[in-house]
Amino acid sequence: MIATREHTQKQLGCNETEDIFDPEVHLNYAPPATLLTMEDLGLKGSKTSTPIAGSAPFPFLSEAGVHAYRRCLMKPHTLQDCAKSYGAGTFILRNLAQHSKFISDLWTHPGTMRIVSEVAGVPLTIIMPIEIGHTNIQTAGCTVDDLMKELEVEPKASSVCMVEQDGYDPLRESAVIPWHHDSYPYVAVLMLSDTTHMTGGETYIRKNDGSAVKVEGPSLGHCVILQGGQVEHLAARAFGATERITTITSYRAAIPGLHDDSYLSNVRPYCDLPELYTEWTSYRLEKMKQEIEHMQATIIQHVGRDRDSFPLDEVHHFAEQQISYLKRTVRQMVDRTLCVDVRRRFDVREINSVSEKWALVHAHPQFNDLLPGVMAQTLMWGPVRLYLSDWEETKYMIRSGNASLVHSQQGTFSWDQNRVDEYLFGDELLRQGLKEVLLAWLHRFDLVTLGN
Repeated sequence: MIATREHTQKQLGCNETEDIFDPEVHLNYAPPATLLTMEDLGLKGSKTSTPIAGSAPFPFLSEAGVHAYRRCLMKPHTLQDCAKSYGAGTFILRNLAQHSKFISDLWTHPGTMRIVSEVAGVPLTIIMPIEIGHTNIQTAGCTVDDLMKELEVEPKASSVCMVEQDGYDPLRESAVIPWHHDSYPYVAVLMLSDTTHMTGGETYIRKNDGSAVKVEGPSLGHCVILQGGQVEHLAARAFGATERITTITSYRAAIPGLHDDSYLSNVRPYCDLPELYTEWTSYRLEKMKQEIEHMQATIIQHVGRDRDSFPLDEVHHFAEQQISYLKRTVRQMVDRTLCVDVRRRFDVREINSVSEKWALVHAHPQFNDLLPGVMAQTLMWGPVRLYLSDWEETKYMIRSGNASLVHSQQGTFSWDQNRVDEYLFGDELLRQGLKEVLLAWLHRFDLVTLGN
């Protein structure tokens, strides 16, 4: 421990120096005291879910690991290249694995992968390199230059007086991130700030009966695992500390035959699209390749056991899965020109809260009168033609009583077949998590003002 501290202290003043990741030095894992299951929440889960919904916070990084990680984040070149404002006092850092070997090595190390897989209860694999170490920083600064001046490698236990925290109820008032499903099946959330004077910051998970269960936020060096793509949850606001740094890595289950229920909905509004789409396509095709190889092995084994039969039903099911998977892969890559135009007109928070805007538009007294004319014009608008055909397919599934077979970015999809006419085009865009397309549609046909 003494040698480790000396090593850390020698490096603190060197802005561009990184430690070499060593699991014996930088990890400090102990299993979580409790695990929350889908059954605990009263949720059946979908065919793509697994039993563990989330974990209590557990020790993950040592003191040396925290210092080493923070040092990587605070390199001037890293902040300049990776940090973007996400509203007043909030920054996000993307694509850190490309700028930091330590961060890349930490999250991809077999020891780390064993830890997250053990806690999740299933073998996990990282979604794609761009999703390694996504970092959120809440601080007083408004610019990246402010960020570089304020942040230090040593986490400070400093506090600030926050009158607004008195009586704050995250279930009734604004949250850092309101009720949502994650883009990816699993996340590991790691705390890199001292939480001594911090209050709030918990995660609330929606149960089947509509109530919420609270998962305490992690303390310094601690981590939580959440099956965030399957459970609806919100992140409560944190008060009392001068900074709050959390870093997130996203995963899918590495189980052959288990459908990967991933979307780009939450990350597309602020990512470099060519970079994101390149990694997305590569990982999706690699996943398909693995599934094809698994099916080849299944066929060989089946025929080896019984040469007079063939698993035709399995092959049909496999083909349908791969068609659906490839279709979603393409649909999630929204046209860049449309995305750029939406980003120019709306900020990231407005894009990510479009479901609330749609609910207000839908409930407006004038909406039903305007809708027929809007849809007549929509049929002639080229950018949405693919989604119109998807809408018809989904309505067919609802009408035929097969709504449960439809995937949704907003959790388990359900719709009463007697209400199929109430399933609108905006609902289809939300089902697919196509936030920019929905906002562009509402804006183009002057519906967005109904939600003001």
